[in-house]
Amino acid sequence: MKTIILALALIVLASSTQADVIATIKKIDQSPFGRTLFDTIYLELQTGDPLDRLLSTLTDLEDRYVAEQKEDDAKNQEYQGACTVDISAFDKDLAESNRKKIELEARLEGQLYPQRSILEGLVAQKKAEVKGYQKDLDELDAQRNEEHEDFEEKVLEHQEATAIIAEARRLFADNIEHGSFIQKGKATKQTHKFTKDIANMIQKHFTTSAKKTAKFQHRKGYSKLFKAFATIASKVEQLADAGAVQKIIDLADELLAKIADSLSLLRFAEDKRVEAYKKSRNFIVISLNVAGSALANATADLASLNDIIAQVEASLDTTEQRIENVSADRHDRFTQCEEAVQDYQDARAARTSDRDVVSQTIGLVNKELRTLREQLALRQQAGEEI
Repeated sequence: MKTIILALALIVLASSTQADVIATIKKIDQSPFGRTLFDTIYLELQTGDPLDRLLSTLTDLEDRYVAEQKEDDAKNQEYQGACTVDISAFDKDLAESNRKKIELEARLEGQLYPQRSILEGLVAQKKAEVKGYQKDLDELDAQRNEEHEDFEEKVLEHQEATAIIAEARRLFADNIEHGSFIQKGKATKQTHKFTKDIANMIQKHFTTSAKKTAKFQHRKGYSKLFKAFATIASKVEQLADAGAVQKIIDLADELLAKIADSLSLLRFAEDKRVEAYKKSRNFIVISLNVAGSALANATADLASLNDIIAQVEASLDTTEQRIENVSADRHDRFTQCEEAVQDYQDARAARTSDRDVVSQTIGLVNKELRTLREQLALRQQAGEEI
């Protein structure tokens, strides 16, 4: 009984083992490489040549796969080592460029831009000061010009009034009744009396002068005075009185003296104004020069600072461009390395699969040749399918 059971177990085991072998053959035959290998083996079996040569060929093929894999492993290791070196160099370059970028940005934002704002404010302030001082100077010069023109007008009015009164005095004096003088040992009295023509001439002189002085901008009272003189000159009978004429002459002398005093005071006041003007102008010019010098220095400093900022900004642009370029190069290199890894893994997997097929086929030839031969024959009979 035990013998029967053992025999049945062996039969079941043998059937199970054979089914596994057939499944292995079918699995190998499903791959293109396995199918090509089986085609080659089938042809070799048909020739009747010894199996040693077939086994030797398969063993050489298996060994070649192992050698190629070792060589591929070494190449991949070398290539990936180069990738590590290259990417490390890229990372080092990026780290240095980013450090430089941070330094440049910090210098711009923390130092140069604030300095520029300060200098721009200083330049604006000094420009305003220069403009203000120049305005003060222009206004002072304009005021001085107006005062000088006003002074010249007053002087001219004084001079014209002086000339008018002096001419009138001469006319009165030349035609007044003179005192007696000695001739041939006795006193003789010579009289020059005003005629109507002389009176008309004096009246015309004062009338014309009254109209002329009416245009005066400062001494408008002269016009009324000369009108009064013209009225006096129109009364010839009064001019016949030497005493009355002498009073007129004395009044003219008094007026001339007052005009001279007024002109002296006018010139004195003008001298004081010129003196004050020169002092004020000198002060403004000094202030203007100081502000102008400060403006020139601030402008030069700002221009120099702007040159430095431009250089730093250019360096920052170059650094940022380098970061962009190196990042792109790193990405490309990293992608190449990753693709190489994938290609290596795919090739290794394919080679391992082919080597496993060869190893399994060697096992089939060594241990299951009869089953393999039958399955290959059935494969041919079934139209290329087992």
